[in-house]
Amino acid sequence: MSARTISAILAATAVSVSLSARATEPQAPALGDITLRSGGGEASNLQKVVSAHRLTVVVFFSATCPCFAVHSQRLRELAQELSPKGVQFVVVDSERHPAGETTATKVAGTELPIWRDEGGHLARRLGARYATESFVFDGSGQLRYRGGIDDQRKYLGPNPKAHLREALAHLLDNDAPAFATAKALGCALRLM
Repeated sequence: MSARTISAILAATAVSVSLSARATEPQAPALGDITLRSGGGEASNLQKVVSAHRLTVVVFFSATCPCFAVHSQRLRELAQELSPKGVQFVVVDSERHPAGETTATKVAGTELPIWRDEGGHLARRLGARYATESFVFDGSGQLRYRGGIDDQRKYLGPNPKAHLREALAHLLDNDAPAFATAKALGCALRLM
């Protein structure tokens, strides 16, 4: 796929692309007016969260997605390893729910809270389409990576292409990721 085709695809999802020598880096959309809510109803401005950390990983969640369920283990491992290095993980639920259904406040098997994106505003702004789709922002709000956690879907094998882990490792070394986008594998988000 050519750089022109990739640019057109990303532009269609409201994320522009600039070319660099090492990677294609997506440009960050404005996050200042995005408010997420915790399971307890606490509101948090996403831009403030992003600016308070060296890197912030926003991962989209679906309670019914088997791909997300198996990847919660990898997210937990990444959070345990990288949180002390200034990496914040934000798991976001942008999906519509039938009346009476409540969203879990924590990702199954992890200590990561799930934040509600009421109205799906963040998902639409970022062009998020799948559960497990991840976006990495640096402290200035620059979008540095967009894509999947790895190249696996419903089952975790022993030798994944660890896209998110590799991007974070490069960024923590103050280096551009070898690639700034990767395919996200997960269930399609059902936005409000």
